[in-house]
Amino acid sequence: IVVISMVDAEADLLQNLLWLMLMGLAIGVVIIVPVGHYLAKRAMVPIRESWGKQQQFVADASHELRTPIAGIYNNAELIMRNQDKTVAEESKRIGAIMSEAKRLSKLIAGLLTLARADAGRGELNLRRLDIGELVETSAEAFQALEEFNQVKVNINVDEDIFINADEERLRQLMVIILDNAVKFTPPGGRVNVECRRADKGAIISVADSGIGIAAEDLPYIFDRFFRNDKARTASGGTGLGLSIAKTIVEQHGGKLAVYSNQGEGTRVEVIL
Repeated sequence: IVVISMVDAEADLLQNLLWLMLMGLAIGVVIIVPVGHYLAKRAMVPIRESWGKQQQFVADASHELRTPIAGIYNNAELIMRNQDKTVAEESKRIGAIMSEAKRLSKLIAGLLTLARADAGRGELNLRRLDIGELVETSAEAFQALEEFNQVKVNINVDEDIFINADEERLRQLMVIILDNAVKFTPPGGRVNVECRRADKGAIISVADSGIGIAAEDLPYIFDRFFRNDKARTASGGTGLGLSIAKTIVEQHGGKLAVYSNQGEGTRVEVIL
């Protein structure tokens, strides 16, 4: 038995399907190429930003390192030119060399701390400690300098607040915050240091009546080498203090916030 069937309709259907597939492929290519390009550019944004920040950091570090080195070299050269003078007569230049060397050492230590943290090698030596006692002893060191700084330091600390933390790093954190508070508070001002018990840890607050920070500068205060304000630039700091402080707090899984109004003072709050 021979059965003859017409397959023209099926052939037309397959032909139409082929054209639809080709059209879909063409439209897909037209859409995918620009969309892929857009997504690739979006994906490259954080990489470019990171690269730009790295380049800026290297440039800023080079500039900051060049300044004390130039000061040391210039003063040493002047001493060599006047070899007939005594040490007492050259004490001013020798003092300048020592000051620049100290600043250089502080800068290198700060850069090393940040580099280790960036590389994930900033290991913490965690142990159970009384954070209230640590805050109190750190503040008392600045309280002892009231006569020199003419800034009153008030301390209000809750007792027996125990957390697991790196004692050395937290002391470094407190020194950075307290040093900034005292440094940028004019004579006759005050600095209030508090440590309160929180639900699962502690809240440290350092509030001063100093010069404050401009609103437009607040978003950048944790950037490395940021020293926009003239009074802050003249203080002789390295511009790394708050960057290191933020790194220490983040390593402990905490939060650091700064609240300030220009001319009204600054409050730094650390939650651990």
